[in-house]
Amino acid sequence: MLSKRKIKDTFPLDFYGEDGSWRFIIRAEHPGEVLDAMYWRAFISCHRKEFDLLHIATGKFNYKYNYSSAETSELHFSTGGSPMRINMMGPIVPISAILKKVAENSGPPAKANKAG
Repeated sequence: MLSKRKIKDTFPLDFYGEDGSWRFIIRAEHPGEVLDAMYWRAFISCHRKEFDLLHIATGKFNYKYNYSSAETSELHFSTGGSPMRINMMGPIVPISAILKKVAENSGPPAKANKAG
């Protein structure tokens, strides 16, 4: 059984998502946000163009991406299709910021007109 101290040391908990070469982190600050973070990480990985994570990010992390291409137009970057290691940065977004943004965009529910 986990003690409260072990749970406290575990958070914040990061969930890494990616869309192609672009990576991001959805951060859960406490145990009540874990399921939301897992859901939104998967959803944003599939629907990346619908979210502007860079403007709601609270931090960034560095990672290396192995890029290789066999196209002749890109051969001047490296030697004949050998992979290049590119340093990239990804946003760290707390799940609370995503939930707030989604709530703002959904707005109040429309009232149904009753014809009578």
